[in-house]
Amino acid sequence: MSDTVNVPLKVLHGLSSGLKSVIPFASLREQNARLKNEIDLLKRKLDEAKLVQDENERLKEILGFRKAIPFATTPAEVIGRDPSNWSNSLIINKGITQGVQPNRAVLSTKGLVGRVLEAGRYSSRILLITDPNSKVGVVIQRNRQGGMLVGRPGGLCKMIYIALDSDVTKGDRVITAGLGSAFPKGILVGQVIAVGKEPGRLYKYALVRTSQDMTKLEEVLCIK
Repeated sequence: MSDTVNVPLKVLHGLSSGLKSVIPFASLREQNARLKNEIDLLKRKLDEAKLVQDENERLKEILGFRKAIPFATTPAEVIGRDPSNWSNSLIINKGITQGVQPNRAVLSTKGLVGRVLEAGRYSSRILLITDPNSKVGVVIQRNRQGGMLVGRPGGLCKMIYIALDSDVTKGDRVITAGLGSAFPKGILVGQVIAVGKEPGRLYKYALVRTSQDMTKLEEVLCIK
């Protein structure tokens, strides 16, 4: 008889022990969930702080660059791009009211960006030098060989009208020639990555990688 009674008691005791072991695990799961939420919140705050820090560093760099160059400029932020023309034009948050003028050069701390295509009262459209419609008079810095820089699909530029006997070579730096009113002389444009000659032409060409990656622009300087 005692054996018959002991069996249910053992089962109840086992269930009781099991419940005691389950309850702490449930509590731990809740605690882990809270800790995970707190960690996620801290990560978001760190990411936000990093964004602010990066922006401050960029603004300090622009301020220092602005003081160093011999041009009066208006700083502006990039606020939009044409979805159909992502790498060739952009919108900035400054316009005529802030001193931005059409057909004036636009710079970054790394070099020439483009020119003001249209200026509204409080915003402007910038035509980047990578746009096929862009044309800039340039020279090779090392040997003063002149040519015309035109935009190309894919984010590169092409320097054309280079004399056949010119010794332009890969790695040469390209700067603005200062011809016309839009682009002052001596602004860095980019670096030669390849040189060639098109059949039937009486001049060489050079492919140029711009010093500024146009897809990463966030702030610019508009020459007044």
